Amino acid sequence: MLSILDNSLRVVNFAFLVIVLGLVGSLIATQSGGNPRVNFCIFTATFGIVFDSFYAVLANLFSAFAWPIILVTWDFLNFVFTFSAATALAVGIRTHSCTNQLYLDSNSITQGSTDRCRKSQAVVAFLYFSFFIFLTKLVLSLINVFSAGAFGSGSTRRATVGVPTISQV
Repeated sequence: MLSILDNSLRVVNFAFLVIVLGLVGSLIATQSGGNPRVNFCIFTATFGIVFDSFYAVLANLFSAFAWPIILVTWDFLNFVFTFSAATALAVGIRTHSCTNQLYLDSNSITQGSTDRCRKSQAVVAFLYFSFFIFLTKLVLSLINVFSAGAFGSGSTRRATVGVPTISQV
């Protein structure tokens, strides 16, 4: 079973990633020609939803899926992918004004459309929000690995002092 903080971060991140998925899907539906940066953004959103949100459901239902080392691995991959996708798209759109027609016409992602420009800026923002959530979850997962072990169950044994109980005799 995952912690309440971990589950709440996953719910917020799921909302962000669904928004990204919708916006990027709209960008892909209206594009002429393929753009690898936009395609990587949709891969990142899908990967994040599958291996963060859906995997969390399995980890909450079955403790065999909640190994700390597996959770750290998924959190690290999501952390890297969201940072890479957000940065690649931000570099691609170069964050100019969406009302500058000269910029819009010369950009391969905006393709002359103010609507596509605003959608790509929103995708960058939501991917960075998701990136910071994955960063927080990665730190929490690493703390869990160091405290419970790579394959730990999350329960720690404390040293007992004083009078022994009957089970210790």
